[in-house]
Amino acid sequence: MKDNALIRDFGVSQINRLLTDLAFEAHRATKSSDADAIHDLRVAVRRFDEALRLFPDFFQHREIKKIRKRLNRMMDLTSEIRNRDIALRYLAKEKIKDPVLRASLQHDRRIQEREFARMIRRWTSRDFSAKWRTGLSLDSQ
Repeated sequence: MKDNALIRDFGVSQINRLLTDLAFEAHRATKSSDADAIHDLRVAVRRFDEALRLFPDFFQHREIKKIRKRLNRMMDLTSEIRNRDIALRYLAKEKIKDPVLRASLQHDRRIQEREFARMIRRWTSRDFSAKWRTGLSLDSQ
């Protein structure tokens, strides 16, 4: 019984910390959607998602499912941007001179970046972290 309470307290504290990290990276990404900001946001999303998967017994299943669905959408969108960043970096590193391919990748990245900007602004303007904290009952635990 006591071990379960210790695990619950640990899980809640981890979820709280990781949600704070995610909110920080999301706000940072609203100011710059460069390759580093996108990467750091993706890492924060993955870590938070993994914690939700690791400690599901301490939170409402419906709320976790709803949050994870939003996290998956964010990962899908940032994956598109990240893939283009990696391809552009590869072209530069290997000194591949293909201006048509480079321009196409940059154009596609800008399109994905605009959609990302809309999504991340929506997340932050609606104060997603406060809503998720409330939905997960982190404030009361």
